[in-house]
Amino acid sequence: MRGQHRSIGQVLDLLKGDFADISISKIRFLESQGLIDPERNQSGYRKFTEADVNRLRWILEQQRDHFLPLKVIKDRIDQQDFDGTEGSRESNSDGDGARGSQRPNPLESGAVSVSLNLDELASASGLSQSEIMELQKFGLIEPLNDGALRHYGSEALIVAKVAAGFLAHGVEPRHLRAYKSAAEREAGLMEQRIMPMVMQRTAQARKQSQDTLAELINLGSELRLSLLRCALANHTG
Repeated sequence: MRGQHRSIGQVLDLLKGDFADISISKIRFLESQGLIDPERNQSGYRKFTEADVNRLRWILEQQRDHFLPLKVIKDRIDQQDFDGTEGSRESNSDGDGARGSQRPNPLESGAVSVSLNLDELASASGLSQSEIMELQKFGLIEPLNDGALRHYGSEALIVAKVAAGFLAHGVEPRHLRAYKSAAEREAGLMEQRIMPMVMQRTAQARKQSQDTLAELINLGSELRLSLLRCALANHTG
């Protein structure tokens, strides 16, 4: 559809298969924040070019896949080339295609490093500041201290966004303590297995400990999911 234009409704239909939370109001909000700037016809209706759609898709991917707040996205958006081709320079050059089906490293979250204050974390996650403080109260997130500044990193943002999803189903922060306790017990088990390697204090032993830890995390994830399916079998058919 190069050289042609889409209405906002057509853009919504095009993207809703990949982005479940997309809506006309969200597209309008992103425009109001200066992240997209579609043309208008004489009647005032928005006209989206293919470049506009690719730019919007990239923004939504940064929110969904990297948990980036709009402030960070806006700072980076001028570095992208939305020329009407699929994706952008970042998505085409980050090596994902070359990696193919390689298993991601579970020791890396995949989220871009961020530094957010309390207000920015609440805005980016969709939680209120009091709900963020509830997560902190129960030890689910911890602020990072940098001298006199207290801020939150990418892991806190991931936890906050996941907690927002739980909250939408009536699961409150206090209910999520079980996940933290289980994670701490699992981490203790894994630390016992890699500690002899860590104590060797050589580059080879360190790499071996990291590889072993990654494999144990993947095995633990598969085991938890299988056990959870078994525990819920009566409800899933």
